[in-house]
Amino acid sequence: MMENVLGLGASLAFVLAVLGASSLAARRGASQEATRKLVHIALGGWWLIAAWFFTSAVWAAVLPATFILVNAYAYRKQKLSFMGRDDGEDTPGTVYYAVSLTALALFSFGIGVPYVGALGVFCMAFGDGFAAVLGKRFGKRVIAGCCGKTLVGSATMLAVSFAACAIVLLAPAPFGADGALGAPFGAFAPVGPVASSLLAAALLAALAAAIELFSVEGLDNLFVPLGVSGLFVVLFLPAAAYTPALVGMLLSGAVALASFRLRLLTVPGGLGAVAVGTLAFAIGGWPLWLLLMWFFGSSNIASKLMARVAVKRDGGVRAARKHGGPRKLRQVLANSVPFLVCALAYTATGDPWLLILASGALAASTADTWASEVGMYSKRPPVNILTREMMPRGLSGGVSPLGLGATVVGAASSAFLAMLLFHTFGYAIPTGPSAFLFIVACGVVGSLVDSMLGVLMQAKYRSSEGDDAVIVETPPSDATDGALVSGYAWVTNDAVNLMSGIAVVLLGLLVVL
Repeated sequence: MMENVLGLGASLAFVLAVLGASSLAARRGASQEATRKLVHIALGGWWLIAAWFFTSAVWAAVLPATFILVNAYAYRKQKLSFMGRDDGEDTPGTVYYAVSLTALALFSFGIGVPYVGALGVFCMAFGDGFAAVLGKRFGKRVIAGCCGKTLVGSATMLAVSFAACAIVLLAPAPFGADGALGAPFGAFAPVGPVASSLLAAALLAALAAAIELFSVEGLDNLFVPLGVSGLFVVLFLPAAAYTPALVGMLLSGAVALASFRLRLLTVPGGLGAVAVGTLAFAIGGWPLWLLLMWFFGSSNIASKLMARVAVKRDGGVRAARKHGGPRKLRQVLANSVPFLVCALAYTATGDPWLLILASGALAASTADTWASEVGMYSKRPPVNILTREMMPRGLSGGVSPLGLGATVVGAASSAFLAMLLFHTFGYAIPTGPSAFLFIVACGVVGSLVDSMLGVLMQAKYRSSEGDDAVIVETPPSDATDGALVSGYAWVTNDAVNLMSGIAVVLLGLLVVL
């Protein structure tokens, strides 16, 4: 108890000293970038204090958890000017920094190996910190497509991260692993403790450099430490109950980083996707995760292809905006929550039909997205699913032969992939055509229910486009033409997607239970 109290006091004194030094440097004329990086680098040293004093994960996490709130408030209110950027493009990087410290403190001290957290923290603090300093000072060659990152900066990130990881892996406890990779469970054990530690350090440093290179909006402060520490645990520590979750986090994080670069996800949407992907892998391993990736990947490919088609048609610019934007957090959750509920129910009960129903919920999301994107370009105008009257293209509630065909194909593709994956990975699920047809039925029914709700409940507004009045599904910016003409204002397209997913789950439960 006393060690933890002393550790908290020493931690607070250290952090206040770092912030005080940074503030003093700012008053004496140091640039915002310099003071920001001073804090970034210096706070990495806090982990040495934590490793020396703390014996409890909760106590170790108290201070960084507090700074999540402090940094969030400061970022929102712009209270800490010495933590800003010279270019004025502030990001929530300081918040992500505190989140990483908190998560790694809880995890690494919780499993009794503080050096695991040190690997990620030191790559973030020292590697990324010195990369920014030297890259800005000496970097002249910018790496194309990497948000102004320089070759010098990336090389510094790689070198410093390698040195930091090597020191941690070879240092004695409680600060390091003391060459523990030479133990039988170490992936590089045959080459000896020193060589294995250096090889592991090189691998971790390469990952840290890659993540830093492709991160946007301060996300390297989150992805670098969690990615480095997570990869080390997966590769070099014995498998445990938390290992599948870490694998899911690493895989989903890689997909999220690629999605940011391709503008497929917003930052909140990407973080939500990482959370959903982590849960999916932890619950159902490769089958559920790959099914989720199939929905995400195929939907985005369809969206991008249809956006390209849109710009070649009259009025295509408006259509391209509708179909080509990055997915937001609410869109990710609307399409994922019913699937996750079924997956969690499967883990609680062990009923294989709940696993099939989870696949059906994803099939519904896939089928509806394919129908919306592809059906937009049917040669025949869409008709109202309830009244059979013709309606404008792109509005929810319209169906067309091409859209219905895309619905069936999307549902069938998800069903085929689900059955293939479950059997390949040895899941005890129903055999024969019943499970396959059930997933297809979930997909088709979900898409049709979505269209019905789009007619009955989804909000539609009157807007002006040139001299013509048009019906849109988002409130127009002008106050004069934003009249709600049908549906309910709170029922957006995302709300309809969520409700249709819930409907599929409820109807499916009536069948399987």
